[in-house]
Amino acid sequence: MLNGIDPIIIFNFKKLPVKLDAATNIPIAGSEGTALPFSLPAIPIYLSENLTGIFIVSEDKNIDIETSMTTVSDASKVITNQRPISSTVTVKMVASRDSIGVSLFAAMSDFLFPKLTSKEYSITYLHGAVTVFEGLLNSFSITQNSNDDLYEINMSLIKPPAEAVSKVLEVPKVTGTVPI
Repeated sequence: MLNGIDPIIIFNFKKLPVKLDAATNIPIAGSEGTALPFSLPAIPIYLSENLTGIFIVSEDKNIDIETSMTTVSDASKVITNQRPISSTVTVKMVASRDSIGVSLFAAMSDFLFPKLTSKEYSITYLHGAVTVFEGLLNSFSITQNSNDDLYEINMSLIKPPAEAVSKVLEVPKVTGTVPI
């Protein structure tokens, strides 16, 4: 919820630049070009029971971290290293069979499916303290039971760790004679 407004999920789409193969002039999709990605208009879906018929049952935010410890040879200290594995938000929702929100979610999942490999999309989810900015879809399902007229919607978003930046170490300039 953002300042009293209903929870919202925002689908962002972009088109990666296309680079032409120099030998054949055939476009290579998803290749890094010199141009920046072209962003398309965002598609927001308010998760309000009144507007879309979707009710949030539960939310779960989970951060997984790998921790390793090593000791130095003289046993003077322990070196602790951590690396991020994943940051996942799982949202469980229910909606009635005649809900427009279920139709929107089904259409968006079909639209996202071919874009998964190229990562030409991102999803932002805002609801109180549970937020994901520029997340990727980890899993999505819509289930209908024969016992009632409700759909169960499960969505899991993952926030990948930031890309590692290579750091080039500079060697200080040596002055004096060069050893032989």
